[in-house]
Amino acid sequence: MLNQQFGTLLLAGAFLAAGLAWVITLLGAWPRTSNTSPLMALFAGVCACAYVATAILTWRRSRLAAPALMVAMGLLLFPARYLVPGGQGSQVASVIIIVVGLTGGWYLRRMRKVTTQ
Repeated sequence: MLNQQFGTLLLAGAFLAAGLAWVITLLGAWPRTSNTSPLMALFAGVCACAYVATAILTWRRSRLAAPALMVAMGLLLFPARYLVPGGQGSQVASVIIIVVGLTGGWYLRRMRKVTTQ
């Protein structure tokens, strides 16, 4: 653990915390009656799996960490369009999510190249 770079520890911890938050959301959105739609529970389960997988791949410094980050950030675009329906808020949120995802993917690829040399 001490030989990990601080950025790797920080990213993996953030992704793990986000994955656990999605697990809690999954438990809260789980359908309890037959009239409840399971769509939010399914979406929360997919997001939880994506973020936990991204945390594990980042911790292991896998070459698949950057694409997993792109998938995890891309999943946030679905609820972002419902923040302000028909307004400019969803476009701003989409731009922010895309910029953060691309920057994080670039960092993970660069980190992977530095550690393999």
